[in-house]
Amino acid sequence: MDKIKTLELLVVVLIGTLSNAQDREVFQNVNELVKETQRVISIAPGQVIDTAYFRTLFLPTAHFSVVGKEDGVYMQETMGLDEFLETLTDEYYSLGYHEESTGEIIEEYNGMAQVIQSFEGLDFENETGKGVGSYQLVYSEGRWWIANMVWAISSDNGKDIPKKYLRKQ
Repeated sequence: MDKIKTLELLVVVLIGTLSNAQDREVFQNVNELVKETQRVISIAPGQVIDTAYFRTLFLPTAHFSVVGKEDGVYMQETMGLDEFLETLTDEYYSLGYHEESTGEIIEEYNGMAQVIQSFEGLDFENETGKGVGSYQLVYSEGRWWIANMVWAISSDNGKDIPKKYLRKQ
């Protein structure tokens, strides 16, 4: 009987936590939600990315695309949320990774938003990568959701990133 009560209590706490999550400030602010993605994937060596929480930032139908040039030809790779979460469990991240915004432009209208953000990442080998990400967001069910994400890595250590994306807002 004690096991059943404990299980019931855990279910009540879980439901309360999930319904309370929508009230968190991060889900009410477009820029904070986008930056939350970087906070979650920035981990110290030996840590694990909280992919269950990361999932709550996105619509279940979200897509993730990386674009850029490879051997002078534009290419793209797109994956769904589950596949993207799987990439976050790769050793590349568990050895330590940090990413942060270096500037953004935010456009918002009538329950939709677009954030174009420059970023810089630092991996466990102290290699930096700079690029630009584009986030499309929708407001639904009392909160913002990231609907899609597209990003490109700079091939010129960030020198090719348009200055308008580098300014802080």
